[in-house]
Amino acid sequence: ALPEIRTLTLTYALAGADCIDVAADPAVIAAAKSGLDAAERIAKADQRSGYRRPWLMVSMSAGEDPHFRKAEFDPAICPKDCPRPCEKICPVEAIEFAADFAGVRRDRCYGCGRCLPVCPWGLIAAHSYPTPIDAVAQQVLSQVDALEIHTHVGEHAAFKDLWQTLQPWVGNLQIISISCPDGEGLINYLKDLQQIMKVPESAPGKDLKTSAIALKTKSHHVIWQTDGRP
Repeated sequence: ALPEIRTLTLTYALAGADCIDVAADPAVIAAAKSGLDAAERIAKADQRSGYRRPWLMVSMSAGEDPHFRKAEFDPAICPKDCPRPCEKICPVEAIEFAADFAGVRRDRCYGCGRCLPVCPWGLIAAHSYPTPIDAVAQQVLSQVDALEIHTHVGEHAAFKDLWQTLQPWVGNLQIISISCPDGEGLINYLKDLQQIMKVPESAPGKDLKTSAIALKTKSHHVIWQTDGRP
């Protein structure tokens, strides 16, 4: 929920986070910025001399990505004697078995994946919902400081299309991070992405030397994603 996003953003900011990553959704970004503003006011009131406002980052995907997924299952085929561990483990109560509704409430599910391995019958799956880049790029990227692009080995065409769409705004970003899970041909794929992202020296305002791309060849800032997922 948006109030929780605001509270978490405020908390992480005061705890000293350098960058906070949120979904590429205007409402989510507004909630996060509200939290950042509140943290800045608190830091100023407390006279925290070393406080620095964290960068606000959004995640977008080139192709399908597990970060943009929601759980799905057909409650009609669930055994009646199932103890429903999925319902108990869901952190946002997105799974319900009530008289008026049974299944996954998609407006609550954020794709954490906790329910998938606990189903005794293996009936729960995850379906990806990539961000509609063309519809939100301008509205989103004009409000943030950083961008993380999720991709997979072999998605050259999808990545190239996304990168071309982002061109009007990449020069204003403080950092760009590429997230790609391991796979056969990974190094060659990352090298190909580096070439796709290569900007001619004569192009003003498009200097990527502060970007953290996968090969880290020119990066000033490096993002390590250590949440256990690609």
